[in-house]
Amino acid sequence: MRVGLIINNGECGRWESFKVVDGKAYTLDNTLYNGPTSQDGIDGVLFRNIWNRPFMGTGGYFIKHSNNMPDVDLDVIFIVYETVGNPTPFVDSIRSKYPKAKIIGTTKEAIPGLDKKPVTNLQKLFSLCDSAAIQFNEEICAKLTDTMGIKIHSLPVPYNLEYMREKYKTNSVENTLQNNRYIVAGSASWDPERGYDNCLDIANYLGEKYGYEVVKNYDNKSWHEWLELINNASFVINTDTQHRLGQVTIESIALGTPHLGGLSDTIKTVIPTYATNSKSEIESIFIDILENGYPDNYYYSKLEERYNFRILNKKLKGLL
Repeated sequence: MRVGLIINNGECGRWESFKVVDGKAYTLDNTLYNGPTSQDGIDGVLFRNIWNRPFMGTGGYFIKHSNNMPDVDLDVIFIVYETVGNPTPFVDSIRSKYPKAKIIGTTKEAIPGLDKKPVTNLQKLFSLCDSAAIQFNEEICAKLTDTMGIKIHSLPVPYNLEYMREKYKTNSVENTLQNNRYIVAGSASWDPERGYDNCLDIANYLGEKYGYEVVKNYDNKSWHEWLELINNASFVINTDTQHRLGQVTIESIALGTPHLGGLSDTIKTVIPTYATNSKSEIESIFIDILENGYPDNYYYSKLEERYNFRILNKKLKGLL
């Protein structure tokens, strides 16, 4: 199964089209590719969010939509069109170029689980596709199915968790809890509605009371540096108020670092008891981990069940 990802050209930023060869990303002129910045990819293998879709199946492609899309045989294509406007010409051009491929509408930046976000534009796109699948959980998809009148499937974005864990996990949980003694706090780049002030308040409270240094995240590190930071942290406090994918949640669980708080899709599905933004509840979880330990391998196995390539490839085939 050869999988493609095609995104409307204006929504790709500085990303270049790339192909996947033997599990690594290369530009179409065969240069190893890690995305446009140091925060986007590692070793041509690790990527974030939707950029992992082309790694599904074998020999996939990410293609910027244009008049010069490559001549390749694709079995299924995930397409993204989140611009306000008529998606019909976009979809028709893809069907004309790749007539044998099944077309699956999906999302990149749009977060349909947020009540304030309209779904009209997504509904237009999805109605033109053979199927629709987004990375959010079954509950969100069921609500969208009712709202749109179109079946929306839950298909998480796969992650190369094994590679991430093998490359970056160098500490035991016991060592980081007792010896490293610092807490990483959320992301200062959040917009105010996402609650960074609350996140920092909780992190500072726990740090002062229990003797941990608090490290703020200003989004100024390369992804490599960020993963090293999480690996060495004792805790990550991440009380994002929005139901997003949960990139930091994925990274923390993959590296065996307790991630407390937030309402991300990942925390709700993998460790639902940690999905809270209450200071008192987070402190209770914090204390429990200090006293009773953190079941790293158990939560990592649950993460694998949700984001494993093999499992999600099988699920994708079931949609075709």
